[in-house]
Amino acid sequence: MQMKIDSITAAPNEKELSGRLEKIRRRMVEQDLDIYVSYDPVNIFYLTNFFNYVHERPFILVIGQEGAPVFVVPQLEKSHVRHRTGCELDLRVYPEYPAPEGKNWYDIYTSLIEENAKVGVESAMTLEIYDATPGNKVRTDVINEVRLIKTNFEIGKYFYACQMLNLGHEKLLEVCRPGKTMIEINNTVSHHVMSKVITELQAFNVLNTKIYGVVSPPSISDDPHNFTNLFQMMEEGGPHVSIVAGQIDGCGVELERTFFLGSVPEAAETPFKVMMEARNLAYDRLKPGAHLGEIDVAVKKYFDKSGYLDKVLHRTGHGIGITGHEAPFLAEGYNREAEPGMMVSVEPGIYLPDLGGFRHSDTVLITEDGNVKLTSAPESLEDLIINF
Repeated sequence: MQMKIDSITAAPNEKELSGRLEKIRRRMVEQDLDIYVSYDPVNIFYLTNFFNYVHERPFILVIGQEGAPVFVVPQLEKSHVRHRTGCELDLRVYPEYPAPEGKNWYDIYTSLIEENAKVGVESAMTLEIYDATPGNKVRTDVINEVRLIKTNFEIGKYFYACQMLNLGHEKLLEVCRPGKTMIEINNTVSHHVMSKVITELQAFNVLNTKIYGVVSPPSISDDPHNFTNLFQMMEEGGPHVSIVAGQIDGCGVELERTFFLGSVPEAAETPFKVMMEARNLAYDRLKPGAHLGEIDVAVKKYFDKSGYLDKVLHRTGHGIGITGHEAPFLAEGYNREAEPGMMVSVEPGIYLPDLGGFRHSDTVLITEDGNVKLTSAPESLEDLIINF
């Protein structure tokens, strides 16, 4: 289906971030939580627009049911936090790690939570912080749940990121030729995309932005994550499998294709067709109210009927978000229904030793009445034969 989406390149404003915080607080009320504590850098970025690599100096966001969230941060990063955050925060600063008695992060942190408070904590929280957390602790991933449904602002940001992937994949197909190495292709694609991102997103967060474009030649494409030899050369024929993916200012997206250089081996025609039909089956079922786990079951049944089930290595898809690999999942055993605003990959694959891998992947938005691909690249076998 077609859908009008406008690209957004700006950082989230205070209204956008306040709306996210309000959703968190509504869930806190539903779960009778007095406090919610976030340590995960991804969740802190989602709520504040601040992202940083966390080493021994922790950043801890303490959210009450009202007022500004309290952000416990090291002195070293105080100015950085103020520069990057786009919402009201009550900063509590500790001097260093370790610090003199009474001035450590845990001295400040523990003073923020009453002993009888009901406190929600993330699954990603470290044991060090968990053990220091006062109150009656409940493991609940409130922020992760809210992140599942994208706002219109987020959809615009992800759409822009997908446009960058489209450009990257176009460049990848342009430069991928027999004899080219994986690292040569990656360097060309990443430079091509990042050059545009730098000019169009001048305030982007470099710590939360990366792009790569790699290709597995047919000799290893049956092993989907085998990138151990960056000097692996591309080969005539195929199937080659491309991956153009990464994070663009905190938007993790992906675009993948199976393609051929010069010619298609006869043995590759049937698995390519079966992969495409499995993919179409998933798209047909991906709409609001559909059980996401059952989509994967249906795809596996089709692969089984076609004689390829034992050559399937992974689920039909995964959620797209800040990390690019997160909930929701198109996976057997995942018990959740699709909702408008969710974003997923659709990528059923077949992997045949001595022939290669067969997988397309797109970043897909679930809409009110179906779904729409946000990424775009050639799809048919005829269009994926690259002549040189």
